[in-house]
Amino acid sequence: MRAGWAILQLFALFTCIFLVPAFCRAEISLIDDAHHRVTIDRPARRIIAVAPNLAELAYAAGAGQWLIASVRGADYPAGAARLPSVGDAAGLDFEQILRMKPDLVLAWGSGNKPADLDRLARTGVAVVVMEARNVNDIARHMRIIGRLAGTDDDAERAALQLEKALAQLRQRHADACGVSVFVEIWHQPVFTVGAAHPLSDALRICGARNALRDYPLLAGPVPLEDVLTARADVILSVTGSSEEDAQARWDGLLPAPGGRPVPVVSISPELLVRSGPRMLDGIDILCARLDALRDRACHSGDAAR
Repeated sequence: MRAGWAILQLFALFTCIFLVPAFCRAEISLIDDAHHRVTIDRPARRIIAVAPNLAELAYAAGAGQWLIASVRGADYPAGAARLPSVGDAAGLDFEQILRMKPDLVLAWGSGNKPADLDRLARTGVAVVVMEARNVNDIARHMRIIGRLAGTDDDAERAALQLEKALAQLRQRHADACGVSVFVEIWHQPVFTVGAAHPLSDALRICGARNALRDYPLLAGPVPLEDVLTARADVILSVTGSSEEDAQARWDGLLPAPGGRPVPVVSISPELLVRSGPRMLDGIDILCARLDALRDRACHSGDAAR
């Protein structure tokens, strides 16, 4: 009997060291971006991402295989598009979520309704809230997901790769002339972002600045008069409109200083509005587009430069 117990102990030790070490760890506990403590007793194996960017992050962190559901609009990578949907930003299907018995829900602080997240947490499901305030938070979120899913090594590799690429872009534009950019995230009515939004950090990476850097909200509506007063060098449209349509719309809204319309740069919202790993691609495009307009902006005679 004693010999049999010893053999079981050796087998358990071998399993923990060589086969499935993730399952042999102690409980995992951390503080999320909503300042709540999230604790699970083993790495998550049934994960639901209730925002498209969080599904992307899960795959990037090596945890895509453990995703069992996401929301409408989660279309990247291909595996995320095949997942069952449990709602969208307008609301979540709680009955379906509870039927799926998740051991972890990845939530977006400003993209999900607070009441929905509170209701989920009251059911006993572990909910980790993530809210990016700068682009490097994307790497931090990869590490959080990696820790909760037991895919730390994959998450760390992806996070380091992102951080290295961002550092290179920052360095490349460190001494660039500061182009002033108004960010349009919606147009009916006009919505923009404040200084604490990752899009404002994306502009800083490219050696540019948010023309409405004093805007007090994370994101929200803005009067056209404020846009006129800001006198931006460039309009960045991430509404999903074509560049031609966005340019025509703004040509009708803004006076053309010096007889030249304010140029509009249109980039897919999937690349810049979703705080996920593809934001690096969006920033790379953004930097290149702003570089092409920098000479015009920096020789405008604006003394504020």
